[in-house]
Amino acid sequence: MDRFLITAILIAIPTFIYIRIVISIDRFEKEPTRYLIAAFLWGALPAVIGGIIVQLILNVPIQLIFGAESLGGQFITTAVNAPVTEEILKGTAVAIIYLWYRREFDGWVDGIVYGAMAGFGFAYVENILYLLGTKTWEEWGQLLLLRVIVLGFMHGFWTALTGIGFGLARHRHNLLTKILLISGGLIAAMSAHLIHNGALILAKASGGATLAIALWNYGFLAALMIVLGFVAAESDRKMLKTYLSDEVPTVISDADYEALCNRLSNTLARLRVAPKQKRAFIQTAAELAQKKFQLFKMGEENGNSTEIALLRKQLKQLRN
Repeated sequence: MDRFLITAILIAIPTFIYIRIVISIDRFEKEPTRYLIAAFLWGALPAVIGGIIVQLILNVPIQLIFGAESLGGQFITTAVNAPVTEEILKGTAVAIIYLWYRREFDGWVDGIVYGAMAGFGFAYVENILYLLGTKTWEEWGQLLLLRVIVLGFMHGFWTALTGIGFGLARHRHNLLTKILLISGGLIAAMSAHLIHNGALILAKASGGATLAIALWNYGFLAALMIVLGFVAAESDRKMLKTYLSDEVPTVISDADYEALCNRLSNTLARLRVAPKQKRAFIQTAAELAQKKFQLFKMGEENGNSTEIALLRKQLKQLRN
């Protein structure tokens, strides 16, 4: 029990840090906490349990055909079965939010957040299971460093790719385009997962040469998420500039508009350095811009105009 508690608590610390980093990419219109927790729990429970059951079933014929200890059998089991089943199961959390709670799914940034949350939930439980399976504390410490610290973002990165696919499909009208974008995101997640697992499986046979592939794959995804963070920030600024221009001066003043479109002002709000009322003002203004964008792209969607009117009223109150 002590080993379990130590493992669960220590893994929770970096996991929380990873979550805070990913959530920060969604700078203004923060996702409801209950949906973030739901995505995390889906990854931690149904996705893990489902993954274990499905992979046990799929592994039976693989072991019969190739043998339990063969390199081919291990490769198919770890580098093919695991990525396919796990990414589908983790991605289901994103799909549920996308289909049934679409009003809280605004685009590819939200897709990254929800996908990463499901991935972190899965990784949290999986890492506990792996660490509890070690025989010595030394082995435990080495695995903690590798899986939780060095490669701690990997499941979040992979499922974030699935989320990007759903996010890009969010404001498309053509069904085929939606399917292609969602499928593309899922395939990208599976592929990145496959490359990582495959490189580790082949490491022994290649004398460790394939480890470079796993690290390159991980580094590429990390760089991609950093770049997307900057893209998201600039996209937010342009959306504010475009969809709030006609709110001047009736809802917001010229000075408010200039401040809202200022990079420094937005950064201070994101870092929670700005005063509480100012952060609330920027948050509400961003939600107004987002809803106007949704109205332009998707029409009413069960009340966009009503929400826009409510947000305008809130902005006026915060301005006073």
